Amino acid sequence: MTRPAKEGQTGRQEALLAAAAAVFAQQGYHAATIAEIARRAHVATGTFYLYFPSKEQCFGQLIATLYDEVLREVRRRRRGAGSVLVKLDRSVQAVLQCFRQRQDLASIVLLQASGATKPLQERLTAIESDLLHLLATDLAEAVQAGLIPPGDAALRARLVLGAMREALVYGLAQSGQSAPADAEVRRFLLWAVGGQAAPVEEESSATS
Repeated sequence: MTRPAKEGQTGRQEALLAAAAAVFAQQGYHAATIAEIARRAHVATGTFYLYFPSKEQCFGQLIATLYDEVLREVRRRRRGAGSVLVKLDRSVQAVLQCFRQRQDLASIVLLQASGATKPLQERLTAIESDLLHLLATDLAEAVQAGLIPPGDAALRARLVLGAMREALVYGLAQSGQSAPADAEVRRFLLWAVGGQAAPVEEESSATS
């Protein structure tokens, strides 16, 4: 296959995913149709099936796309952190900012995925496991370093993730929240796990 043909296929797939993100975010998973996704991507309905065998597979790809972006940013932000609590704070900041920057995908993951099929729910759980592992590792290290009180790291990681999810859902309902609101969430989460004395980094130092 020639390179231009491959590039053309990649472009059509990206157009379909962008169209699907808009349709799912606006109409919900069950109401969205393949015909509407294809129409917005300016392709024939049959073209959709060249890239995705079903609406469910397309939806799952959107979920995976967002979490891939989140995990890449989390790992980037964590590099060079001076302490484990700074790593934890940077991880939380990366998650919040990635979701806020991708409002369409955030709406799909946070609001639409709960009504999707069981296989999609299982896929979302598997994708979230990587993030939970990072959070749990940080919390366990913080306990070992005497920075936070002893506790179940796996449970705390789920509580942190749940709190972030609720903050993001609230932000979507309020048509988005600003960076100071994210800082408030980060301070609360550090306090909740017992890191009351840990300062929240300024945006400029954490994102550089």
